[in-house]
Amino acid sequence: MWENITADRCEKYIERYFGKKGKTGEPKPAITISRAEGAGGLTVSSELSRYLQEKTTAHEEWTVFDQMLVTKVLEVFGLKGVGQFMKEEHKGTVTDAFEEFIGLHPSTWSLVERTNATILRLAQIGNCILVGRGGNLVTKDMPNVFHVRLVGSFEKRVEQAMKAFNYDQKTAAKYVQKKDHGRKRYVKDNFDADIEDPLLYHIVINTDLVTYEEAARIIGSEVIFRHNLDAPAKPEIMTGHRAAVF
Repeated sequence: MWENITADRCEKYIERYFGKKGKTGEPKPAITISRAEGAGGLTVSSELSRYLQEKTTAHEEWTVFDQMLVTKVLEVFGLKGVGQFMKEEHKGTVTDAFEEFIGLHPSTWSLVERTNATILRLAQIGNCILVGRGGNLVTKDMPNVFHVRLVGSFEKRVEQAMKAFNYDQKTAAKYVQKKDHGRKRYVKDNFDADIEDPLLYHIVINTDLVTYEEAARIIGSEVIFRHNLDAPAKPEIMTGHRAAVF
């Protein structure tokens, strides 16, 4: 379903970019996707990565990092077993403090800090789509990052949950409400912001009225335009045995 969102792509990205010393020019463009549950966040992101690879002159691969793959990056760098604690849900500070005290897991605050640092590092590299976890707020001062919010009516989003998970309507409604509430609390608790504030995003797309494929084209076309990603490649002129690039 989300063929362009895989651990294999994540691993290749890490091998390609992480560990390189020094900066090599300006960061490439990156995109953050904030989404209401059932509004198509992962589907749009998967389609968007394909669109950008096809439509840009360089045809470079774009990698999607959702919660699972951000966790994988953290684990690559030594923070093992954090996946179950990385959900976009609010946890009471007393419970969290007790679990940290008995050694069950690092504090939520340290996990948030490490997650933010990982998102920031990915955005500094670019050619990535960062889904959720307040990515737009972590990277709000970075000019190379484009911020998107996907929304839709509660009824339509419940229908999507019913289709995706084979839930009945009541179970799907509870699931969507829980996810929406958890993400809202995560952003409020960690960034003191309202996830639904349209001023936090470059564009807000209603996927009730815009298909997932159309949403990907809208986002991709704007990013390509802003960063001149469809400019013709610089010609190489042969001079003797060397190619001169102008």
